[in-house]
Amino acid sequence: MNMTVPSWAGKVEELDATEFNRLTRSNTGPLLLYIRAPWCPPCTTMGPAVEAAAAVLGDRVRFVKLNAATDSQLLDSLKVASVPMLVLYGEHGQELARFLGALSAPDLTRWIQTMLDESA
Repeated sequence: MNMTVPSWAGKVEELDATEFNRLTRSNTGPLLLYIRAPWCPPCTTMGPAVEAAAAVLGDRVRFVKLNAATDSQLLDSLKVASVPMLVLYGEHGQELARFLGALSAPDLTRWIQTMLDESA
């Protein structure tokens, strides 16, 4: 049995609005969207936590990040007013939950797992 690990496993991919929209149309597994901004202090502390959670969850959840400073139209369509914002999508692209503010890596991992378990 050939179990290939996806290229995104364990990483946080930086996407722009176009890439994100394309991904959400084709993605079939859980997806965590991390919305941040360069001028946002909590985002700076949250970055390593998101990276760590991505490493822990490996290929179970795809992690992507968007820069709020460059994708304001997408933020409007997602109804995101402030950052850092996490939006968790389920297997079929439906939004499961969102979280505003910074989390530690263990808390972020636990939040994602809890939300996915509740939606299963």
